[in-house]
Amino acid sequence: MSTDRTAPGYVPRLLSAAAFLTNRATEESLVELRLTHERTVILRLLSESSATEDQLCVSSGLASACVRDCVLALQHCGYIASAPGAAWMITPAGATISVTADHTEARLMSLVDNDVESLRRELHALITALTPPR
Repeated sequence: MSTDRTAPGYVPRLLSAAAFLTNRATEESLVELRLTHERTVILRLLSESSATEDQLCVSSGLASACVRDCVLALQHCGYIASAPGAAWMITPAGATISVTADHTEARLMSLVDNDVESLRRELHALITALTPPR
């Protein structure tokens, strides 16, 4: 990759790499909390109100099987519990971990926003390392 910022394709590749790294860092941070992106979506919805799996599918846009896997995993972690009427509700532990996940995501995004030049250098080094020799 050229270090010339005006080279064709430089900015799109840089932005693509930044998005990839931000997503990867977010995923790694969530794994430490026993979460995934999909599970955080479900937790956020349940922090607003109890919901059935069907309601979670509609609200989240996630497939039924994915929602089912998420609620079972979240229940196993103690982050949600069954509520009356075949609904799910967030537990105090789930509310706490949801806030922690939100803060983790916000912190990662602020690092990207606040240190653009450093990010540019790191991404350039990464892209250079991943680019096959010509």
